[in-house]
Amino acid sequence: MSSSLTWMMLGGGAVGAGVTLVVSGLSPPRPALALVIDALSRPAPPARTRSRRVDLTLATPMMRLGLPRRSTIQDLAIRERDPAQYLAQTFVLAVAALAGGGMLPLLLGLGGQLPLWVGLIGALLAVQVAQSRLRAEAERRRAQMRTTIAAMLDLVSGSLAGGAGIEQALDETLDELTGWSAVRIRRELNSAAHTRGHARVHSWTVLRDLGRSIGVDELGELATGIEQASGGAPVAETMAHISRTMRSRTVAAMERDGRSRSAKMALPIVIFGFGYLILLLYGALTAISTGLNQ
Repeated sequence: MSSSLTWMMLGGGAVGAGVTLVVSGLSPPRPALALVIDALSRPAPPARTRSRRVDLTLATPMMRLGLPRRSTIQDLAIRERDPAQYLAQTFVLAVAALAGGGMLPLLLGLGGQLPLWVGLIGALLAVQVAQSRLRAEAERRRAQMRTTIAAMLDLVSGSLAGGAGIEQALDETLDELTGWSAVRIRRELNSAAHTRGHARVHSWTVLRDLGRSIGVDELGELATGIEQASGGAPVAETMAHISRTMRSRTVAAMERDGRSRSAKMALPIVIFGFGYLILLLYGALTAISTGLNQ
């Protein structure tokens, strides 16, 4: 009897849960108006193409392992590349290098096969080269971004000293600047200006977030100056000083890079000189050796 009652209670609970799901599905709760307006103001997410699905399929296991690293994510952000696509391309490159290392003897007509560790080393080198190229491209863009920020600080401080407001100074400055970095900053500020929903996103907040995402700390300094200027603080001279400091740092970085390149060229020059010396002395040494043998 108790068993029948238990089954009846379970059946009643299941029926009640089903009715509840049906009713909630037919008349779902209305979302808040602010959330609807916020969702409508954002761009629609791109449709998942076939290549996008393949990228996500290959990249998802690596993402669960914590890849890519934070520094790589910043490099991808400043290059405006998708992390999933980068991981998928890196995986394909590593597999191609691994397979190419195993098939190299066949391609050269030597027969046989190379050990597995040779293919693994080739795959590791291929991944390292791809990451090094990404890092170099990202550093070049960061240098361009820092140059643009220094110019922005000079122009904004001049506009503020002339009595312009912070928003007007930013608009006038970005109209004068060109290049991908100015376009990127202008796009982020325009996105902040057109936000809807619970609260408007301030320009300095957007610049700080951009600086953190692409690894350019100078954007945070620019954001701090803009925030202080919006509060009425006389920061024109401070922003000009920050601009001079950034320019000095850029020059110092260029000098370090030049010294590093000069040091890297020392070894090839020594090797070239040694080979040239052998070429000059080869005839004399041959003649001396022939004379001694006679």
